Amino acid sequence: MLRFLRKGATSLYVKLFFIIIVIVFIFWGIGSFTSERKNLVAKVNGIPITLKEFQEYYNFQISRLKQTFGEISSKDLANLKLKEQVLEELIKLKLLEDQAEKLKIRITPVEVTYAISQIPSFQENGKFSPTKYQYILRELGISPEFFEKLIKSDLIYQRLKFLLTAPIMVSESEIKEYLKYNKQTLEILEIDLPIKTCIQKVAFTEKDLENYYLAHRGLYKENEKVKLTYLLIPYEAKAKVTEDEIRKYYEENIEKFRAPLRVKLKRIFISADQPNAFEKAKTIRSELKSLSDFSKFGEIKSEWFEESALPDTIKEIVKASHPKDIIGPIKTPSGYLILGIEEIQPQKILKLSEVESEIRKFLEKEKIMNEAKEKANKIYSEIVKANSLTLWAKENNVSLKETDWITQKELGEKFNNFKLAQKVFNSPKGEFFAPVDTPQGILLIEIKDKKPERILSFEEAKEKVKKDFLNDKGKELCENKAQLLISDLKSKDKITPNDPILKDFNTKEFRINRYQLKEIFSPLISQELSNVGKSGLIEKTFWEKDDLKIFFIQKILPFEGEIKENELSEAFLDLLREKRETWFKTWYQLLRERAKIKIYPIFEKL
Repeated sequence: MLRFLRKGATSLYVKLFFIIIVIVFIFWGIGSFTSERKNLVAKVNGIPITLKEFQEYYNFQISRLKQTFGEISSKDLANLKLKEQVLEELIKLKLLEDQAEKLKIRITPVEVTYAISQIPSFQENGKFSPTKYQYILRELGISPEFFEKLIKSDLIYQRLKFLLTAPIMVSESEIKEYLKYNKQTLEILEIDLPIKTCIQKVAFTEKDLENYYLAHRGLYKENEKVKLTYLLIPYEAKAKVTEDEIRKYYEENIEKFRAPLRVKLKRIFISADQPNAFEKAKTIRSELKSLSDFSKFGEIKSEWFEESALPDTIKEIVKASHPKDIIGPIKTPSGYLILGIEEIQPQKILKLSEVESEIRKFLEKEKIMNEAKEKANKIYSEIVKANSLTLWAKENNVSLKETDWITQKELGEKFNNFKLAQKVFNSPKGEFFAPVDTPQGILLIEIKDKKPERILSFEEAKEKVKKDFLNDKGKELCENKAQLLISDLKSKDKITPNDPILKDFNTKEFRINRYQLKEIFSPLISQELSNVGKSGLIEKTFWEKDDLKIFFIQKILPFEGEIKENELSEAFLDLLREKRETWFKTWYQLLRERAKIKIYPIFEKL
């Protein structure tokens, strides 16, 4: 599947359509397998979740955590409830895939190919790099097939979400109310307690530090380290590609250069909830004399749709239509749809001339990589005979490079390969390894020496112990002091910055509109403040860097001004996005609540 992508597809091979997908946000699971009952982890409405797919997804998440935080203990995993999180994500995947199947949503291999080629992490100089793609997947410890399933699942989610929420619109009155709310002015008193002021009041003895060290000594350790010798065979050679090779590659992969049919549509949706919805739809249709008339009925901006994104009924109608045609009303499960055909781009095969330069670059790079791999494999066979990279280098008068003492995390970062780092740290001194691909070339390495992990003595760790002790005690003191203040402020309707009760705190006053909150405060605080509906104390504390914060809303002033036309258009998309997001979350929650979930005993044993 997608063999061409894994060899080197680029963004020129398909037309631009999909939104760029960033790898950090792709966590939608994997494809399904059939299995014996004993290998089932769960069933979702009769759809199996196999042990194999659970383990694949679980291992993938473990790999991601290790890259972010280093080694993860079993206790940490238990606290994170990762096992339960993975199962819940797979349940979500199965439910959404089932709904997509019912709505006849299909994701083609070409769509998956293009989505992957647009991920910035896999690009060099703005273009897809097959070498980087394969390298990053190896670092993640996953196969291209597995990653393609991740992408396909994410595309299904995006397509399903779009299809279900597209009919949801916002009225002008809703936008005005939204603007009036966000234009309300909040008079806020921020009360700050810096941790350094609390730390200054912490008294301690040498014995306190020693006891803290003994209680937390597992935190004060020097990680295992290695020293490596290595040889890098770079991708620096030049390669010649003939016209015949380019033409042969194009002809053998012709299907990969197919651009699907696309259509640009204007849309008007009449919800089935409205009285006499069908009659209203027919009336609107009769008033549509041209595509420009769509704007009279709140039509949103025209959008491009690929053939596979359209439901079958609409797809057939569109295929039989022409630009400037108006079709409908079309009955849908939630109402009636009227479409305006603005433009049609028929399916076509991209010409060789359109992709020739990209094919040439790909084949040149492939030849260079193959030559480097052949050289590395030849050297590796000689290293095996010598039973040492160091001895081989000495016999052949080759200079090797050497690392400093480095930890597993540092090794993973140095060669951008955390899987290799894990393998190295699981191997003994003197071990050498088969050739390893990197973006720069082929790597041959040998473990020159190793240092085991060790717990630092109290004297070695004393400064860090003191810092951690003071930080913990300072936070505790700050939080206790803040809770006492909150108790005193609960009964107050108003408070001034100069109130004696605040003498040990720093204060700031803000007079700010709701929509400006996110420009001043952190996401957590701005979200809390934006949802406040009345004046008074917010009875919770917020840590922001090294300050503990408490907020008192002095006044909420209504917006009395006039809403301008340009503000309506700007707020439209924000409100529409929020409304659709809220609707989809509620829809999924109901879907999840109605689902029949059976979890098998094997899950508890994992």
